[in-house]
Amino acid sequence: MINPTIEPERFPIDLPFITETAHEAGQRAKAMLNTMQSDFKSDDSLVTNIDRTIEAFIKERLNTRYPGYAFLGEETGLTENKADPDAPLWAVDPIDGTTNMVYGIPIWGVSIGLIVGGEAIAGAFAMPMTDELFYGEKGKGSFCNGVRLKVTDRDADFHPEDPLCFTSTSLQQLPVSRLTGRLRCLGSIAADIAYTGRGSFLSLVGWNERAYDIAAAVVIAREAGCVVRHFTGAEVNLGEVVANGGVSPSPFIVAPPKAAAYIVKRLTE
Repeated sequence: MINPTIEPERFPIDLPFITETAHEAGQRAKAMLNTMQSDFKSDDSLVTNIDRTIEAFIKERLNTRYPGYAFLGEETGLTENKADPDAPLWAVDPIDGTTNMVYGIPIWGVSIGLIVGGEAIAGAFAMPMTDELFYGEKGKGSFCNGVRLKVTDRDADFHPEDPLCFTSTSLQQLPVSRLTGRLRCLGSIAADIAYTGRGSFLSLVGWNERAYDIAAAVVIAREAGCVVRHFTGAEVNLGEVVANGGVSPSPFIVAPPKAAAYIVKRLTE
């Protein structure tokens, strides 16, 4: 459940500032591709000098504009405001889709989300290689390159050509053969969710995802008309994801409501 004691209205949001920061960070990352150097972290995931440089740029810019807010970044971890445990939290993935970037696949981007009381209330996701800029704010809609996003819903009337998106873990662990449609896995959970909010995918199923990966995209998809729920039916609470060591502990779905209910039923019956 979203924390009811925290009122998002108490925290002014400058969405153009967030969006511009994500866009500029994406352009800086793109400009660094010719000097990219990659290595492996302790968990065997890829990291590059671009990831580290871009996170430092974003962190400095956000901290300057919003002093006192907490910060969660993939490369630098969690910086809390110990004087205010309820402080808003920036959840930042400097490059979501690092493996794609390293291997020359253009599906990657910069994700900046703002979490208040466990809920993503604003965010931007910039994909410099495809020239796509997604952004949204709770109660004010979500957009891609200035075009408002709005999904359409349906339940069991799926077509064999409908694109259904899964992350690597969910694709490997769930009985996806029960579904009718074309299965997709892009390698960037933020892109997966943002594209679902745009209607490019009928749905996205994720598992073991980090709060900094999904915060921005979650608000974008919700504002477009999607639900973001665990298979139990409970809403995904990003505060709980952070408290759980940063990983979503169970499968969750992003989709229009009727489609979400049907897909979860088929995967769990």
